[in-house]
Amino acid sequence: MMSLPSNTIAASTCLCMFELRSGFEHPQLNPLTVSLSAGQHLALSGASGCGKSSLLQVIAGLKSPQHGLFSYQQQAINAVQLSFWRQQICYLPQQAVMGADTVLEVLLLAWDLKAMSSVVARPSKQDCEQALLRAGLKTTLDKQVAILSGGEKQRLAIARAVLMQRPVWLMDEPTSALDPAARNTIIELIASLNVICISVSHDPLWLETADKVYNMDMEQEETQ
Repeated sequence: MMSLPSNTIAASTCLCMFELRSGFEHPQLNPLTVSLSAGQHLALSGASGCGKSSLLQVIAGLKSPQHGLFSYQQQAINAVQLSFWRQQICYLPQQAVMGADTVLEVLLLAWDLKAMSSVVARPSKQDCEQALLRAGLKTTLDKQVAILSGGEKQRLAIARAVLMQRPVWLMDEPTSALDPAARNTIIELIASLNVICISVSHDPLWLETADKVYNMDMEQEETQ
């Protein structure tokens, strides 16, 4: 059985962002400049349309930055390094991507697509059941994904990320379809994994758990 320890990521892991802009934020907004170590959570906050999701997509390597750069483990992430970077991140968009028909197939999708390095072994069914429990999702592995609710799909995507054991999580509105109890479970899970987490959220209680908040409204307070 694959081990799923509470602290899987080395403490030396560091992600640095310097003067980073997507081009969709207000032109007078101070650009994002921050360093994050393993176990730290940066939340991007602000009103709808202020550019939060676009900036998260830049960090995920899905869009090119308008300005600035970011580095991981002292390597500048650019077009040459994208393959390396994508092996380090789990990107969880607001509308969870399933990509398969059953819960088990969703959990194993990255391995079936050969998107995982050999360092992380293919999970057993017991590993998958454990990941579902950690994400607060009570369901069977043979359940059809089509009948899951939006909140269940969000938690299923998070359970898959647990199995992938990557050191950086990028989460867009991760609590948008969750009730308070499910949200609290995910907050506790993120804290236990010791990952670098960058999230987009409107949820005040989620924002309170972040170590740093980048407020993208123009009437912003200083980044914490």
